[in-house]
Amino acid sequence: MTHYDVIIVGAGPAGMSAANILKDKKSVLIVDEYYHYGGRLLGQLYEESKDSWWNGMDVARRLHDGLDEKITLRLETSVFNVDRNDGAFTVYTNKGNFTSDYLIVATGAKENSYPLPGWELPGVMTVGAAQVLTNFHRVAPGDAGVIIGINPLSMVIGMELGYADIDVRKICLPAENKFNKVTPRDALETLMGLGTSAPSKFLSISADIGSRMSMLHGLALKLFPSKGIKALGLPISIKEKVVKINGAEKVESVTTVKTRADGSVIKGTEQDIKCDFVCISDGLSPVSEITSLFNLKHAYLESLGGYVPIHSEQMETEIDKLYVAGNITGIENAKVAILQGEMAAHHLLGNEDAVKITLKRIGDERKNAKVKFHKDLDQARDKLQLYWLAK
Repeated sequence: MTHYDVIIVGAGPAGMSAANILKDKKSVLIVDEYYHYGGRLLGQLYEESKDSWWNGMDVARRLHDGLDEKITLRLETSVFNVDRNDGAFTVYTNKGNFTSDYLIVATGAKENSYPLPGWELPGVMTVGAAQVLTNFHRVAPGDAGVIIGINPLSMVIGMELGYADIDVRKICLPAENKFNKVTPRDALETLMGLGTSAPSKFLSISADIGSRMSMLHGLALKLFPSKGIKALGLPISIKEKVVKINGAEKVESVTTVKTRADGSVIKGTEQDIKCDFVCISDGLSPVSEITSLFNLKHAYLESLGGYVPIHSEQMETEIDKLYVAGNITGIENAKVAILQGEMAAHHLLGNEDAVKITLKRIGDERKNAKVKFHKDLDQARDKLQLYWLAK
């Protein structure tokens, strides 16, 4: 078995940024199950400010180009087991086994979705799949689509589809079932979190009110037009739910119903919306199977997306020389993931000055992040650190 100083699982923003810090000091292997580097950077394309764009492919390419020949990168390499014996990690993959002194787990996040009638039809996909098809492969998922699920991920990708002149007919909620309990109030709070960047006057007012006087959320909810609004360039309806996806051999339409402010269905309001693709979106959750193999302590924190391994701000875990970085630690933007990868590498190398600087940069990025994927993110991070101190 080939031995490396450090093995990094995941060639996304966290994994590649860590490797760029380590490349001159350590021998490094990066493994990733996908055929292309970049992770969730692939397909990302959005305007951060006027005339300033975030292009995930460009960011991924810069990180990859920085690795040069000093790093061994193995793509299409799936990890199926990891263990540790006599102080060395062994990583078992479909392309052989490798050992290392240190291990950085940067496995990222997976998309969540929920079942509803017709979801097995060709043309039904997650929003992330539509994003990668459109922005990475340059293939339109269809001519006109409906997005089921109102959350930061679906809103951002909805805008990206618009950039490619793909018609988004409606963004609305799924019908309530035992897998999904999202209410119009939940959707409104999501929109309020995005409201300061929205062109909709209604949302801008709602965001301003909501940030100062949460008691008025109910009033804003009642006043929200039943036919929906245009915001962020998208047709959004929080009082409309998709009850089924229709089609004989592929997606042809969806059936929706109107609801009251409390989410109860208004009878007789069923209507069909023609479309040829449907995106289902229930946000992201951390991919923590590898850390689970070590029987690491994990904590369920809804605001971080689910179960995350308990870790320090320096990305260390309770197992010596095992680090985590990126969305496995909680769902945040790619800039935070990049900084976390750098943090893990600096701490691994014992560079205390760089650790302090990077810790501040992570705090600044979190403070200035335009969109947060979950509410109460800061409180969840504080709670996670309490778990770490009490380990």
